Amino acid sequence: LAQERQTKAHLEKLSVWQALRHPAVLILTAGLFFTYSGGYAFWFFEPTMLQRLTGWSVQRVSWMGPIVFGAGLAGMLFFGWSSDRMRERRWHFAIPQLTAAFAVGAWFFLPHSNIMLVIIFALVGFGTIAYLPSFWALPSAFLSASAAAAAVGFINCTASIGGYFGPKIFGELSQRTGSFRIGFAFMIACWIIASVVVLICPREEPSGR
Repeated sequence: LAQERQTKAHLEKLSVWQALRHPAVLILTAGLFFTYSGGYAFWFFEPTMLQRLTGWSVQRVSWMGPIVFGAGLAGMLFFGWSSDRMRERRWHFAIPQLTAAFAVGAWFFLPHSNIMLVIIFALVGFGTIAYLPSFWALPSAFLSASAAAAAVGFINCTASIGGYFGPKIFGELSQRTGSFRIGFAFMIACWIIASVVVLICPREEPSGR
């Protein structure tokens, strides 16, 4: 806590514009862009993928939604609690993202079944939601209150572009190939890149160290 206060005091002189150009803010923006690209692609096409891969009716597919969302909600609550308890953010962001990536990757190697697909989608739902509390705590860890508020708005606004490109790219890949396999690889790449980018995000050190 003392170190965090020293760091924030050191950065209190940063203007809002300087905060938006801060390397860590730009890196977090890039990380969230890839997170949104993969995550929005999954959630946008989740009902379509589930229906085509299982052959289930629309009604049955709709009943699977709460399972996937429920896994995400449980993960968000647990990782938010764990992140605050351990005062660690980066790995609490990366682990859910990597879980989603490995879950989709497992589809290429494990025997296919409807139950397996629901489990995989539940893990992806977990991974694409559980990171939220940890990620949004990162800007306030190295920026003053006013600068952090501006940074959060900038990060979310800019990274949200990934929410447009992700589903568009996934849909285009799936349409051209007639399969979800390349689209799955695209989502995996997005989540792995996002994890690496956030993990290498520089930590601010207090002055005088």
